[in-house]
Amino acid sequence: MQEGFENYMRIAIMGSHSTGKSTLGKKICQSLGFNFIPDTASMACKNNFIINEITPPETQFWIMSKQLEFERNIPEPWIEEKSLYDNLIYGRYAKLSKNAIKVIEDIVERNAKYDLIFYLPIEFAIEDDGVRSMDLNFQKKIDQDLRLYLKSKNLPFVVLRGSVKERVRNGLKYIKMIEEGCKIINLN
Repeated sequence: MQEGFENYMRIAIMGSHSTGKSTLGKKICQSLGFNFIPDTASMACKNNFIINEITPPETQFWIMSKQLEFERNIPEPWIEEKSLYDNLIYGRYAKLSKNAIKVIEDIVERNAKYDLIFYLPIEFAIEDDGVRSMDLNFQKKIDQDLRLYLKSKNLPFVVLRGSVKERVRNGLKYIKMIEEGCKIINLN
């Protein structure tokens, strides 16, 4: 681990599915020696939960619970390939009741605490890995809803665009800025 990052940085990477979140997170973690929190939706799929456009409530709660478990138990510094906020957006498509959405909102508002949020826009074709939805309209709706949510809550985030190499280079630059005490405002 690079000097200066001891035990304090929590970074979430947001964006719709198939935008390069895992790739970016793993590359930055390798570069800085951070811990990586993987995609809990993919884990849900591997555990025979239904995901994507037809996610039932039990899947959404499992995903959020697993994510919260990782955030609380994986030593900092870490980078997460999603955020707790994603549960609110994907949860809207999970046919959750208003009461269930309120529970998720309460949990997210109490627990979502990130030092830095990277947002990855749609720039690449969806890779068919047997997990991700291949529906371009669904991908675009999630992208739009995530952005609107971040802006509506006035959450500071940095949009990273370009090739994987450019995203990693710029991501490392912003992490360094946070480490040096700079305050990040919305950079999109």
